[in-house]
Amino acid sequence: SLPYLPPSLNLSSSHERSPRTARGKTMLSIFFRTTSVIVLLLSVSSFLVVNVTALSANASATTTTSSCADNSHAAKSSLSLLSAGSIEKIAQGGVAIEHNWLPPDLVSALRDDARYLFESGQFQPDGLTNTARSRSEQGFTSNADRQTFRGGADFSSDVGDAAARARFAQRMNELRVELADKLGRPTLATDGPSGRPKHEMTYNCYQPGAKLGRHLDEHHEETKGVKGWTMPTRRSVTWLVYLNDEWREEEGGALRCLPREEDQLSREVQVGSHQGNLQVGWLDKRHPVFLDCFSRPSGGAALYRLVNEGEKSSRSQPTGEASNQGGIIILSSHDFDVPGQPIDFTKFLAEEHRQSFEQISTSRLDPRFANKDNTNGGKVKKTTIAAVGDETHALDIAPTGGTLVLFDSVTLPHRVKEVTGKRQRIAATGWFHEDSQFVLEL
Repeated sequence: SLPYLPPSLNLSSSHERSPRTARGKTMLSIFFRTTSVIVLLLSVSSFLVVNVTALSANASATTTTSSCADNSHAAKSSLSLLSAGSIEKIAQGGVAIEHNWLPPDLVSALRDDARYLFESGQFQPDGLTNTARSRSEQGFTSNADRQTFRGGADFSSDVGDAAARARFAQRMNELRVELADKLGRPTLATDGPSGRPKHEMTYNCYQPGAKLGRHLDEHHEETKGVKGWTMPTRRSVTWLVYLNDEWREEEGGALRCLPREEDQLSREVQVGSHQGNLQVGWLDKRHPVFLDCFSRPSGGAALYRLVNEGEKSSRSQPTGEASNQGGIIILSSHDFDVPGQPIDFTKFLAEEHRQSFEQISTSRLDPRFANKDNTNGGKVKKTTIAAVGDETHALDIAPTGGTLVLFDSVTLPHRVKEVTGKRQRIAATGWFHEDSQFVLEL
């Protein structure tokens, strides 16, 4: 509408006026009306400019927000606690090593915590590699044995620096979830019944002169005798995070791992387990051999390997779902009952496979595979922790602070070399667990 005109300027007034006055008023009226139109046009123009600018700003903000959201999602989706290639190393039976993986401040806090707990008497000797033999039979003394602080499966003990351990436990939980996803081992990501932790987390301390013999961290339940099939979970991935400050090579204490040679790593089939059946050996140096104790129609056990697409299965076929690599090959000559320790699976193989089969655990290479049934007149065979077999292809890892080491618990033999320096070798160590294939109801 046009602007309000005061009565003195209202040209419709009935007051008498002269031609000059009337002309002046007419001109004035024209002026005011023109001005009002200009003001109106300017108002509309200003309104349009403001609103168009606002719309443009909103659109720009929306675009920016969307772009930020996309970038944030991309950053989260690409976020990983591990370097490229580490997952493949674990799956193939190798060793994943992540230097400077733990922040220095947390390394320092955990190291101080471990030392305090050790001095407070919270550690216990825990380094037996042959559980069937006493510590004295293996030449252990309290100083020469590994010392361990457990503090609850999730480091939940309230002694010492519980806050630093809680921070570390959170980082390890994030790592465990990533491994569950990328290794295709979904039960790594879950907790135990009623939310109780099922994973192991400890401090280890080696005094000068201490060492640990060659061993594996997990075995097929059927090979454990009366201890088999009694636990709801099993060790799946072994991890170690070193906490030492400026450790030197001459101080000893290296972790000696014995992976397959690079050209023998299992690049087409994941090692350790297949459909719950754990690995017990290798065929032709590169094919994992698994022990099946459940799916055989006979009720017995069988040894088999997975085959790639294009390979033809031979001998008998398994029951149940074929693997996504194209099936399996039964390697054993007949179904059998797994004997007590010491176990030699070679005698159960078909003749054509015996020469190319390598068993992961033997009493000669892994003292834990000897027990009191492996007797000579009722006495245990003398096997020292120095009897480590062929170690021509060994990988020594210095226990440098902040370094993370990961490997499959079933397939990788390893040991800790003697600490030759004058100070403690300290690490946080543990195992991420998968659910067991079966639990015996006792």
